[in-house]
Order: sequence, then structure tokens, then C-alpha cells
Amino acid sequence: MKTKKLKLSNRISLGLIALVIVLTGTSGLFNTIKTSATSREDNFCTTQRCKDALTAEREASEKANSASTTADTLDGEINRLNQEIAMYETRIIANRAKSEDLAGQITENERKLEIQKEALADMIINMYLNSGNNDELLILANSSSLSDYAEKQTRLTSARDQISSSTEMVESLKNDLETQKKEVERIIADQEIQQKAIAETKRREEALVTEYKANAVAFAAESAAARKVKEAEIAEAIRKNNSTGLIGSGINSYPKRGVCPRDNLGYNFYGGYVCQCVSYTGWKVYERYNIRIAGWGNANTWHINARNSGYRVDHTPEAGSVAVTTGGPYGHVMWIERV
Repeated sequence: MKTKKLKLSNRISLGLIALVIVLTGTSGLFNTIKTSATSREDNFCTTQRCKDALTAEREASEKANSASTTADTLDGEINRLNQEIAMYETRIIANRAKSEDLAGQITENERKLEIQKEALADMIINMYLNSGNNDELLILANSSSLSDYAEKQTRLTSARDQISSSTEMVESLKNDLETQKKEVERIIADQEIQQKAIAETKRREEALVTEYKANAVAFAAESAAARKVKEAEIAEAIRKNNSTGLIGSGINSYPKRGVCPRDNLGYNFYGGYVCQCVSYTGWKVYERYNIRIAGWGNANTWHINARNSGYRVDHTPEAGSVAVTTGGPYGHVMWIERV
């Protein structure tokens, strides 16, 4: 949105206070150049070569902007892919640590199983050695009673049961740990596949970013080349027509200058009757800023209507602004070329 300023300055001409209407916005230079360029193109880009160059400039500029926007979008997608790759890397590292921990638990359980087997084997050997025999009939014969034999057999059976139970428990735990380890390794393999797929997508998109950025540079160069041709054509048209819209040129670019001076031609042209000061000044405002002044009345009311419209009105003249005097029945407005 264009912001308009108000300024008043001390300037006395023929005993009258001159007010200055400043029409540039706070973003000033950019907006001024833009509207001025548009006006120059409308008025002076008349040859087919100039029009072709103008079309080529705009098309190349649009393509450059589109390529640049696409490259920016892909850059954002690449950043997202980098985050996904990092996420999978974190998960893979965690699962590898889990797999190593499970492998350690399996090894530890195997060690415990061997220790337990050895301990139980020693227990049985000691029982046989203590009985002096390893044959059940001899154990029975050497037993002091049937109850003694039964007790010895119970201890042997209990030892065997402990061995069997412990072996089954440890084997079951070992199998469970190995199953978990295999599942973790499967997950790691899947995650590595997904990580590689994302990395490949990232590689392709990085190649596209490089391509689109190169296209943006190339299209910008095309636009600049076409602009150079266009500006040369406009400069030639200005030279031939002895007319310019540039501030400070001192050249009359008023489209109706060929019919002036003449009073009250009966129709309005850019803010007032043709050949009157309000019409000429209104044309210069349009030529410079692409602003059409309408309904501001006689010259001596322009500063009031300008202020009401949000423009800066003061006493400090600037090139490219409007001077207003309020003396006489109608007042007078002037376009300021130089200060």
C-alpha cells in the first residue's frame, strides 16, 4: 500500500504563498520508478521491435521468477528430507545399540547356562561318589534302608529335574532374546532401505534445484537483454518525438501541446480543461506516478483536496511535486521540474 506524506514549505511568489504537493510514497523510489517506467512504455514503446522486446522481457522475467520460486520450494523439501534422514539415522543408531545389548544378554545367558550345567553335574558326581557306586542296584544294596534309597533317588531325580528345568529356562530365554535380536536387525535393515531411498530422492531434488537456479539466472539474463533493447527503442522514440517523461528534462511532453494555447476547449483532460494549468499538471502527475487526478477542482483548491486524499502538502518544493498558488479567482498549479 502506498503511504502518502504531507509537507508545507515557505515559498513566496508574487506575494502569494506557494504550497507544494508531494506525491511520492514512503517506499518512494521503487514505486516512482515502477509507475514512471509503465508510463514511458505506454507512451513511447510503439515500434514492433520495442513491443516484442517488452513482451520478451516480461515473459523471461516471469519464467525467472517461476524458476526461482520452484527452486526455493525444492530447497524447503530438501530441508525436510534432511530432517527425515537424520531421524532415521537416530533410530538406526538406537536399534543397533539395542541389538548389541541383546547380543550381550544372549552371551551372558549362555555363560550362566554353562555354569549351572557344570554345577549340577558336579552335584550328581558327588552324590554317586559319596554313595561309592554309580549303579542303582548297588546303591540300593548299599542303602541302609528303603527310605535311604528313596531319599538318594529323590535327590538324583531332583538334580536331573533342576538341570532339565534350568536348561529349558535358559534355552527359552536365549531363544526369546535371539528372536528379539532378529526383529531389531530386520527393523534396522528396513530403516536403512528407507534412509537410502530418501537420500536418493534428496539427490534428485538437489539436481533439480541446481537446474532451476541456473534457469532462473538464464531467464533473468534474457529479461535484461530484452529490457536493454526496449530501453534503446524508447530512447530513440523519445529523441524522435522530442518528448520525455523524465523529471528535470525541461521538455514539454504534454500530449495536447500541439493545440495550445487555447482556452476552454470544452472537455476535461487529466484533471482539468485542455491547455489549462490543471490539465498540464494533472498529465505530468499521471506521466510520472500513474496517478489520475479527478475532482480536485480549480487550482486554488488542489492543496485542500490533496491533503484530504492523504498526500503530503508543505512549503518545501521538490522535483516531481506540484506547486500551488491560491491567489486570484482560480489560483495556479505548476509541475516542478527542478529545484
